[in-house]
Amino acid sequence: MSDSEKRIGLLAGAGEVPAHFVKQASQRGIRIVAVSFSDEIHTRLQPLVEKAYSIGIGKPGKIFKTFKDEKVTDLVMLGKVDKKIIFRPGFFDLRAINFFKSLISQEDKTLLLGVIKEIEKEGFNVLDQKELLGEIFPDKGFLTQKKPSTKEMEEIRFGMPIAKKLADMEIGQTIVVKNKTVVAVEAIEGTDKALERGCNLSSGKCIAIKVSRTNQDYRYDVPGIGPLTMQ
Repeated sequence: MSDSEKRIGLLAGAGEVPAHFVKQASQRGIRIVAVSFSDEIHTRLQPLVEKAYSIGIGKPGKIFKTFKDEKVTDLVMLGKVDKKIIFRPGFFDLRAINFFKSLISQEDKTLLLGVIKEIEKEGFNVLDQKELLGEIFPDKGFLTQKKPSTKEMEEIRFGMPIAKKLADMEIGQTIVVKNKTVVAVEAIEGTDKALERGCNLSSGKCIAIKVSRTNQDYRYDVPGIGPLTMQ
């Protein structure tokens, strides 16, 4: 099937990535049916896609029916979702509640692989984000004119293996270090809050390290740093 014949369903969370993907797909002639998890995301994507719906992430039955009615079989999950919603039971329909009860834990990997299995049970195929968004994945090396100093590189070498271990343990993908001390670890609050806490605790300048898991599944939760985080 050529790109011009493709029709992809987008499960859209917050951030810049969903809109970037839609624009890139449009240039290739790929048609997008978007299900946005909030009205704000929906408003942004609606002018850019073939069909757009706003459905809360806690209503999987309605989401699946929408894509089936649209005869879409390939789905991609992009954008951020605030994990704290798992502590709001009123946010979810009965199917979602039963899904959570079936999990051995609600760690990111367990949760998101479980979501993918539910999607696949409905007959959908979840696409690899890296294959669709390869152009925004940076090459190895420095991305800015300013390069780390010798001391900063020592901090990075100190923190990298720690960050990898924590990511593999499903705790978080970001740590903040200063003077070879871990001053903050990302958990459920997300990258931005972890960086803010690290800077406050270390009284200013520090090093943030964000990593992927050792065996990263690029269908979900690909680590990224957006413009708001950079600010």
